Amino acid sequence: MRGIFRRHGRSGKKPRGQSLVEFTIVLPILLIMISGLIEFGFLLNYYLNLIDGARDIARFLANSDPSLPDDGLGCDPVHGTAYYPRLVQCYSAQAFGSQIDFDPATDDILVSYFSVSGPTVTTYDTWSWYHNHTSEFTPAELSDMATRAGAAPDTGFVLVEVFYDYNMILALPWITIFVPNPMNLHAYTIMPNAFLSQQ
Repeated sequence: MRGIFRRHGRSGKKPRGQSLVEFTIVLPILLIMISGLIEFGFLLNYYLNLIDGARDIARFLANSDPSLPDDGLGCDPVHGTAYYPRLVQCYSAQAFGSQIDFDPATDDILVSYFSVSGPTVTTYDTWSWYHNHTSEFTPAELSDMATRAGAAPDTGFVLVEVFYDYNMILALPWITIFVPNPMNLHAYTIMPNAFLSQQ
């Protein structure tokens, strides 16, 4: 009897090769999931850099006067510049540094100065770095954002929008089947502008 039970117990164990077969079946699925997580991590890192850069530029432009004429100084490190399109170019290089490499054919940085008084939105100026995009926001959406922010009547704002085509780092076929490559990223920041509020 003891020998019968012993043989039955041994036959209930998995064959040694079964675990290897199961691992071989599961391994491609795990690799697909891990590679997707890595690609998403790269994408998230780029998107966070875009958000930080848009916020830094908007914070810088919140204290600039959009009505000032072109002073022709460019990115002069000695004399500086007060002309806000040049401010965008100069400060974008600092805000993004070498982390984001913009493609002049597809990417863009868009700056809009406007004031909000109830449902009325008055746009003072809009500047586009590469002229590839227009604002994603309608006047109604801008008015709604300003109202939710508790803006007083005739409050001026600066809106910075960054458009970037993210080209996948890994670009593996099982990812590009489901997700477009490149992916269009859009980050924005809106802040009050002291000069427009005084007009």
